[in-house]
Amino acid sequence: MIPRVMQVVTGQLFTDSPALIQGFARYTLRGETYPGLVEEAMATTEGVLWHDVDEDSLSRLDVFEGKWYVRRPVPIIVDGSPVDAETYVLNDAQRHRVSHRRWSRDRFETRYLQRFLSSYDGSPDQ
Repeated sequence: MIPRVMQVVTGQLFTDSPALIQGFARYTLRGETYPGLVEEAMATTEGVLWHDVDEDSLSRLDVFEGKWYVRRPVPIIVDGSPVDAETYVLNDAQRHRVSHRRWSRDRFETRYLQRFLSSYDGSPDQ
């Protein structure tokens, strides 16, 4: 969701649009600063649609997201219209890591973003 993180991970700048995903909620994971998106029937979660992401960038994102997540197609809403997209969802084997505390982008950007940016070396276990 954060342009600077996307740039560091992929080496690219992409245009984006605000988006909503229905039927999913984003929570902080226990012991982590990053979130996990999980299916939750009545939830609506704000996100970002990245436009024209190339295959190399998708491969880099797959590595970045690691084994805890699966990239899957989901319907989203952009400017009031439905759009097909892909997102990373916490896989079922990692569901126990969900803290049930909603993840805050503002909190992440204020407290953890600079540390992440200065320490990220491209390995999937960060």
